[in-house]
Amino acid sequence: MLFNSIEFILVFLPIVFGGFYLLRQFHLFGFSLLWLSIASLFFYGWWSPTYLPLLLGSIAVNYLLGRIIEASAYRQFVLIAGVSANLVAIGIYKYLGFFSDVVAQLTGSATSIPALLLPLAISFFTFQQIAYLVDTYKTGKSEHDLSRYLLFVSFFPQLIAGPIVKHSEVSGQFTSLNTRSICTTKVSAGFLLFTIGLVKKVLIADQLAPYASPVFVAADQGADIAFLEAWGGLLAYTFQLYFDFSGYADMALGVAMALGIKLPKNFNSPYKATSIIEFWRRWHITLSHFLRDYLYIPLGGNRSGSRNLNLLLTMLLGGLWHGAGWNFIIWGGLHGSYLVINHQWLKLKSFLTMQLQSRKFASGIASNGMAMSVSRAGKNRTDERQGQTSYFLSALQSLPGLVLTFLAVCAAWAFFRAETFSGAIAILSGMSGINGLTLPNELVNLAPMVFSGYAESHTAAALGAFPHIKGFILIFLSMTIAMLAPNSYQIREFCFSNGDSSIPANKQAQISGWVTGGCMFIAGIALGLCLKVLAFSPSTEFLYFNF
Repeated sequence: MLFNSIEFILVFLPIVFGGFYLLRQFHLFGFSLLWLSIASLFFYGWWSPTYLPLLLGSIAVNYLLGRIIEASAYRQFVLIAGVSANLVAIGIYKYLGFFSDVVAQLTGSATSIPALLLPLAISFFTFQQIAYLVDTYKTGKSEHDLSRYLLFVSFFPQLIAGPIVKHSEVSGQFTSLNTRSICTTKVSAGFLLFTIGLVKKVLIADQLAPYASPVFVAADQGADIAFLEAWGGLLAYTFQLYFDFSGYADMALGVAMALGIKLPKNFNSPYKATSIIEFWRRWHITLSHFLRDYLYIPLGGNRSGSRNLNLLLTMLLGGLWHGAGWNFIIWGGLHGSYLVINHQWLKLKSFLTMQLQSRKFASGIASNGMAMSVSRAGKNRTDERQGQTSYFLSALQSLPGLVLTFLAVCAAWAFFRAETFSGAIAILSGMSGINGLTLPNELVNLAPMVFSGYAESHTAAALGAFPHIKGFILIFLSMTIAMLAPNSYQIREFCFSNGDSSIPANKQAQISGWVTGGCMFIAGIALGLCLKVLAFSPSTEFLYFNF
C-alpha cells in the first residue's frame, strides 16, 4: 500500500487512527499497540502476502537473539551469529544473483543464479535489527515485550523506506503512551507534515519523472545525449529523487507524530550543503548514522593512518546497500572519494589558517599603538556596517562550496540512476557538450530568423520530453524550493510556534491561533489538490522502494 494512494489516505489511515484512539480512550493501551502492529502487518502484506512470513520470521529470530545476548555467557558469539544470519538473509534475496554473475564472468562459467524478487523493505528492517542486536550487546539490555518489539520493527510509517530507527529511540515512547494524553497539537502538526510530504511526491517528484526517465532510458540504450538533454535529464532526476524520498520521510514522520510517536529526522535540506561532509549530515541522516556507528567506527573510524581507507570502504558498502549493481558501487566509491578529498582540504585549510594567524599576531604587536587611536564612535560605525554586510559576505563565501558540492552530487547521481555504466558515461559526456546542443522546439519557433537552418538538424533528435522549456521551468522551480525555501520542519515550527514573547500573552495566543489556523487551511487545500491529481492518475511507487 502506498502513502500516496487514495485507499491509504481515505480508508486505511482513518480506520487505523479511529481504532487506535478509540482503544486509548477506553484505556486499553496494550490493545492499542497490538492494533498498530496488526495494521502494520496488513500494510506490509498488502503489497505481497508472500513475504509476510519472511518479515515475521526475521522479527521472531532477532527477538530471541536479543534475549539470548542479554542472558548468555557467550554474548559475542551469539552477536556474530545473529548479525551473520541477517546478512545471509539479505544476501540471498538481494545479492546472490549479482555475485553469481560476477563469479561467472571471472571464471568463464556459463552458469549463473537468477536474481530473486526483492522482498519489500528487506534492507531497512534487516539493518534496523542488526543495529538492535549490536546495541543489546553493548548495553546488556534487550526488549522483553514481544508485542513492543513487533511494533518496533513493523511500525508501518517507517517500515518500507525508513527512517532507520534505533530501539532506544522508540521503545520508551511505546511504553509512555500508557500515561500520555492525546495531544491535538501533535495530531495537527502530523497532518501538516504528511500533507507537505504528499505535495512533494505528487505535485513535484511525480511531475519531474517524465523529464528524467526518457533521457536515462535512451542513454542506457546507447543513444548520444546532447548538452541540454543531459543536463535536463540529470537535474530532473536530482530533484525528483530529493522530493520523492524526503516526501516519504515527511509523510512517515507526520503519521507517526499524529499517533504520538516521534521518529528521527531523515532530511535537513541536503542541497543547501556547502561540503560533502555537510551533505551526508543532511541527506538520509539515519543511514549516515548507521554507517558511522556500525561500520565506520568499528573499522577504526578517525584513527590516524586509516581514516581515508575506512571512509572509502564504508561508502562502497553504503553504495552496495542501495542495490546489487556496479553503478551503485561506483556511486558509493565516488562519495567516499569526495569525503576523503573534503577531509584533506579541511586539514590543509586548518594548517594555512594557523600560519596566517601567526603572521597576523606578529604584525599586530607592531601596530598595536596605531590600533589604540581608533575612536569609540568610529569603531561603533564600523561594527554596524560589518553587521549589515556579514550575512551577505557569508552567503557569498559559501556559494562556491554549495555549487561545487551540488555539481559533485549530481555527477554521482548519474551512476545511481543509470542502469548501465555506459549510460551514466553518456549522460556525463552529454553534460560536457561532447555530443553537441539540441535546442527546445519552442525556442526555435519563437525566433525562426535567428535559428534558421538550425531547427531541421538540431531539434528532431530530442529525447522524450527534452529539451523542453516547460521541463526546465519545473526544474528551476524545484531547485528554488529545495535551496531557498524553508524545509518541512521549519514550516511546522512556524505554524505551531508560540509567537513573540515580547507581545502580551492574550495577543500572542490570538496571533499564534491565526497562524496555525491559516497553515492548516492551506494544508487542507493542498491535500484536496493532491487527492484530485491522484484520482485521475495512477499512484507511483516511491523510488526508495527499490532499495
